[in-house]
Amino acid sequence: MKEITRREFLRGGAAMALGLAASSLLPLLSGCGVEGPGAVVPTETPVPTPEMSPIPTFSPDAVLYETTVGMTNCYSAPGEPEDAFLGAIPDGVQAEYLREDGEDTLLRLPGGMEVWVSSWMIDPVDEDLRAKRDASRLSKALGRERFLEFESRPLYTCAGAQVACRTLPEEEARTVFMLSPGSQVTVYGREGDFYYCKLPIGRFAYAPVKVLFCDSAYRTLNGAVDLRMYLPEAEFELLFASRNNITGEALYPPIPMMEESTAAHLRQAYEIFRADGYTIKVYDAYRPKSAQFKLYDAVQNGWFIANPYNGNSWHQLGRAIDMSLIDLKTGKELVMPTPMHTFSNDAARFNSKQWSDVVRENMEYMTNIMLSCGFTLLTTEWWHFQYEGAGGSMQVDLKLDELDAHPVWEYKEA
Repeated sequence: MKEITRREFLRGGAAMALGLAASSLLPLLSGCGVEGPGAVVPTETPVPTPEMSPIPTFSPDAVLYETTVGMTNCYSAPGEPEDAFLGAIPDGVQAEYLREDGEDTLLRLPGGMEVWVSSWMIDPVDEDLRAKRDASRLSKALGRERFLEFESRPLYTCAGAQVACRTLPEEEARTVFMLSPGSQVTVYGREGDFYYCKLPIGRFAYAPVKVLFCDSAYRTLNGAVDLRMYLPEAEFELLFASRNNITGEALYPPIPMMEESTAAHLRQAYEIFRADGYTIKVYDAYRPKSAQFKLYDAVQNGWFIANPYNGNSWHQLGRAIDMSLIDLKTGKELVMPTPMHTFSNDAARFNSKQWSDVVRENMEYMTNIMLSCGFTLLTTEWWHFQYEGAGGSMQVDLKLDELDAHPVWEYKEA
């Protein structure tokens, strides 16, 4: 490879600049330093546009890539070493692919200069090759050992200011994109403390779990809290808010509300679980009475679903939770006696002698923590806990989607 100095890079890009100058764009080569990966700091005096000369053609068998994500930093060596920074080129510049080294690609630019760029910042010009490359990257990410793929592709909203998205689910991994507050991403799954996301620009990267939420807003109600904000690293799969339940229909909006005194005791348990390496997975919290009627009519068994014709369950008061636990190391749910909301005696605690030792240990661990934090249980359901202590209660048939909504980035805990 021909060694290229930064000065040569800035002064020797005449052939590359021709097409851009003809389009009345800014000088092709700009910047002389970086504040962080992907960020270019322009010089006080703009770099002049090199003298024009005809653009050379690439060989017929050359594989061409093009820059597609803003200004692309170029280096004289792979790995983005600071002392190897050369400058930056804008979108739409085509170059010949030479080879890859880790996360970087060596390109031959028009004019013959060879530079290293982040592979994430460029795309094959050939659409078929691009599709194969994207499919390979996605398959590799989904196939990672610790990756927990989501069954759906939920839309999450960024609640942080300029959040760094990375090439790997690691804090030290290379930053390739910055998410602004309110921007939305499609989440494919989770690995550790990161979600694997499709970004607004169509690229994939890892973003921190703690700043992404599965609704663009949280809801407020006097005397209650939205558990998505109150338990920021819990997981939520509200089965009765989806079609994945015995009725085959979504019974209420996916908004996990809870009476505030109950939520305070739940957070005590949440913090203990977190310290032990687990987090709560919420399957149901407040359940409107209209949903209770539909469930009871479908099950027709007061042993498993409280009869709403005779009164209210703890869920209608916002003082109950149906839950399980996630192992933070693996991202997987602990093995429990049955799947969630299995309306059978197999889920009853009095049948614990039929469970394996591992299942019994998991259920007893969860139960002991919840009891120590003031909750009581039902013998018929291993997943259900309720708080019967002092505090208020919610209205029994709220329309959750009519509660006041606020952007998640405005959330401030009282």
